[in-house]
Amino acid sequence: MTATLSPPEPDTALDYPETLLISSHPDTDLLGEDDVPEAFYTTNAPGNHIGKAGTYTRKTSWFLYRAILPQLDDDVDLSLTSLAKDLGISYSKLLGYIRAHYRMRQLPLVTEVQGQHWILDLTKLRIIDRELHRLDSNPDHLEAIDAALADFLTPTAPNQTVPTDAELRRFIRGFIDTHLRPGDKEEKPQPTLRINYNPDNTTTLSLTCDSATATIIARHIDVYTNKAHTTAAQGLIDLILEDTHTSVAINTFTTNPETNSVYVPGAGWININHALTDNTFIRRLNADEVDSYIPNADIRAYTQGRDATCRWPGCTIPATQCQLDHRIEYHQGGPTSPDNLVNLCQHHHNIKTDRRVHYILDPITGTIAWLHRDGTYQLDHATGPLATHQTHWNHTWAQYLALQHQRTKRRVPEGRESR
Repeated sequence: MTATLSPPEPDTALDYPETLLISSHPDTDLLGEDDVPEAFYTTNAPGNHIGKAGTYTRKTSWFLYRAILPQLDDDVDLSLTSLAKDLGISYSKLLGYIRAHYRMRQLPLVTEVQGQHWILDLTKLRIIDRELHRLDSNPDHLEAIDAALADFLTPTAPNQTVPTDAELRRFIRGFIDTHLRPGDKEEKPQPTLRINYNPDNTTTLSLTCDSATATIIARHIDVYTNKAHTTAAQGLIDLILEDTHTSVAINTFTTNPETNSVYVPGAGWININHALTDNTFIRRLNADEVDSYIPNADIRAYTQGRDATCRWPGCTIPATQCQLDHRIEYHQGGPTSPDNLVNLCQHHHNIKTDRRVHYILDPITGTIAWLHRDGTYQLDHATGPLATHQTHWNHTWAQYLALQHQRTKRRVPEGRESR
């Protein structure tokens, strides 16, 4: 028997929309040259047949789970057991998917963005639900995160890279920690140390403490290991047992000087009050051009605050673990300044050095256009706290929500009311 793959037949019992089928969906035709939008993700680029298939998969999944979403008065165990059997997936996994789709009912602006671009798969939907669990369904908080997340998920340029799972999670956590629940990080957790003696004649030491303290410890280890040319593990042993001394600089960034939340590259948002402040001082970064190939500490700190991660599309390696690449080579006249420097991990730095790909850096916004050999390009935006597209965080949310409401009204055709 030969199996063939064909579009699914409509099932009235599941109440599928008529637009579910590939053959009848108006959005499945590739965009023509005359109707290309000003901003879109690479998944929706004209002529991208693979992206078209992926979009169809996410759209089908969305309609499926919306169609089988249980009623609020249905029995949880019975309905989940029945659906898990029919779909052939585990009870716990299905529970996460169902909860994620219930959550989207609380986020009308994000749902609208999903209907326009279809970039949220089941994994991203579960990330949103899990991260918003801390908000306890507070209406004001949900309205604010709905507007901010819709803004974050809306493309602003053609051929823009879809946000990764890590970027989505980092944005939600950062927004909640800095704007909605800053008090969550006010209480300093009690540090704990666990010592486990293993059967193979080794012992595992596990320290759990607040992020600020951990960041300082990690920085001391980095400084010592670079100086002593040893491993991080040996560096920690030497710092504890030997008569050693290190001085470190912790670069922090904030969008609101009135709060205690600061951003540390590689560690995320932390409460600065938890940090040990003995023998510390604050100075302003001076990330100006230097007359040498090697960037100074201020330039490194600034670019880490702008990029947050390796700038290869989809790479999530922290900028603190990357190398600074001269977009225009130094020996060709390229300056050593933030306008010409980009954080790239070792692997993707090699790809650029081997000339397997090229990129153009916008010195004002930090946006990168990656140019591929097949003639296509891909835009990647900086995601750090110093990136220009993050500046709306400096506005009050009363102002921002009003602006978002005006944008929504402009999208409604004249003579029609939104429902």
